[in-house]
Amino acid sequence: MHGEISILYISTRYRFNWDEVKFSIFQAYNCITHTFGTIFSILVFSKYLQWHDSVLGIISTISKIAASFVYCFAPNERIFFIAPLVDILNGTSLLALRSTASKLVSPDEFGKVNSIFALVENLMPLVYVPLYTKVYVATMEVLPGAVFLLGSAMTLPAVAVFIWLFWEHITIQRKQTKENSIELAAKEL
Repeated sequence: MHGEISILYISTRYRFNWDEVKFSIFQAYNCITHTFGTIFSILVFSKYLQWHDSVLGIISTISKIAASFVYCFAPNERIFFIAPLVDILNGTSLLALRSTASKLVSPDEFGKVNSIFALVENLMPLVYVPLYTKVYVATMEVLPGAVFLLGSAMTLPAVAVFIWLFWEHITIQRKQTKENSIELAAKEL
């Protein structure tokens, strides 16, 4: 997120000749879209459908990866404006990760985990802003949207982690269901 934000304005200025006003309109639209997507995910997927946090994380990261391709290969600004709609569910990944972490640690450790999250989130601009800037400068003549593919590639490990968490959740549910079946059978005897 920090890396893409750092190069987004210069990328749109270079690719589509946007000025500050056009970019501001896009950013407002992007923010509103993410807000609605996050609210929708939480209300519908989490509250109403009761989906596990890892499923929300998978959906969110896949939304981010798909949007990266739209951002990268958008031939014009109309298609570029579609990218936030593809990326609409991306805001849920951090919430899903924090929710999962809060369920995995004891209440005594919750403050420490939040401190680690905050520390890592604050250090990210120090790493990603220079990285994205270097990649953008190196690829702007060949493929100006290549930095978005970089973001997509760096999101793949998050998808793998969320899939692993979902697999673990399913495994635990199966064990509990099996144990409950055995207990019910024992009670009937």
